[in-house]
Amino acid sequence: MNIVRLMLKDLRLQRGFVFPLLAIQIGGLWAFLLQIPAAQIPGAAFGLLHGVLLVGDFLICYRTMVAEEKNRALLLVKMLPVSTEEIVLAKFAVNFLAVCVNTGLLFLLWEAARRLGWMEFRPALTLPLVIGGLTWHCLNNAFFLAIAWIFDSERAVWVPFPALFAVMSVILNFRRVKAALHLGPAVDFLGANPGVVVVMVWAVIFGFVGASFVVMRRKRVFA
Repeated sequence: MNIVRLMLKDLRLQRGFVFPLLAIQIGGLWAFLLQIPAAQIPGAAFGLLHGVLLVGDFLICYRTMVAEEKNRALLLVKMLPVSTEEIVLAKFAVNFLAVCVNTGLLFLLWEAARRLGWMEFRPALTLPLVIGGLTWHCLNNAFFLAIAWIFDSERAVWVPFPALFAVMSVILNFRRVKAALHLGPAVDFLGANPGVVVVMVWAVIFGFVGASFVVMRRKRVFA
């Protein structure tokens, strides 16, 4: 019950943030799509959709964490009869809820635009694509949120970007990385078993949650 109450508190605090976030993401995505011929780079538009959603993953985390650190609300919450684990779990839960709603709305708009003939980009959304997309963006948000728990949010705002650049470099050079590390069989196996990938990603997410528990038990603000 405490977790639900803490989640409702965050949802009330951030209710005015939803529509500006959606407007920024939709406007940015549309501006990019207008510059890309449908047949120029297959899959580029869908990649841009996830790039825009990545910005949303970060902003959701930043808003929910910085708002409480600026007004010292975490100190007030800790005075209530709630545990550190409940505070951390509620923050992850409300972030995942916001990320899933945000991602789901953008996916719905993507599919509606395709079906109504407003754009000719691929792919059509399928259940595996939706589950994979939601899982990926929860992972992004969990990473940002764990960084924000471990460091002060305002100081940690730049911490994720070196990691993101490293991930982007691996993606762009994935064929070379796969050949150099002899990852062909593993990549083929995971490609044929997407369910295994989803389970592995959620294991990493739970690892971020567990690390946040450990850090926040020792952090002075939660002492």
